[in-house]
Amino acid sequence: MTIQLLPNTHVSPETAYVVDDYPYGFRLRCKIRYWLDISPKHGARLMSQTSNPKVAGLVWNKPKGSTYCKFAGAMYLDENNHVQWTGLHEYVEHEKVAPWIETYGAAVPESIRDRMNMWAKAVTAYAARRSTGQDMATAAAGALVETVSC
Repeated sequence: MTIQLLPNTHVSPETAYVVDDYPYGFRLRCKIRYWLDISPKHGARLMSQTSNPKVAGLVWNKPKGSTYCKFAGAMYLDENNHVQWTGLHEYVEHEKVAPWIETYGAAVPESIRDRMNMWAKAVTAYAARRSTGQDMATAAAGALVETVSC
């Protein structure tokens, strides 16, 4: 699979990635714009918004948002040049975190990058402690102390 990461600057409707020729129903065409919405409380999510070709001028419809990923998000173009996104959330297995960051980390917006790196350190420390036989509570407490003191 070949992908092209989109710059980490698409973080608002004004800085969105715009596709000029997008289907609107069966016959009409419109514009669509994509950006990552970053929330300090919830994380990152993909937003999309189409223009309304039935109205004169450039009028945008209501934006649509995906589900938040707590620790990071990145947009990319797939092999068909379609906008896709991926996120880093608390349910990602620890052995997939480092490869995810290596693949998509450059496209993660600056405003959430520290959160991504801190969580990656914590989940790695937790997994290392669990592999030595520590129970969940002890491993979690130790990983927290190890991550915060870094």
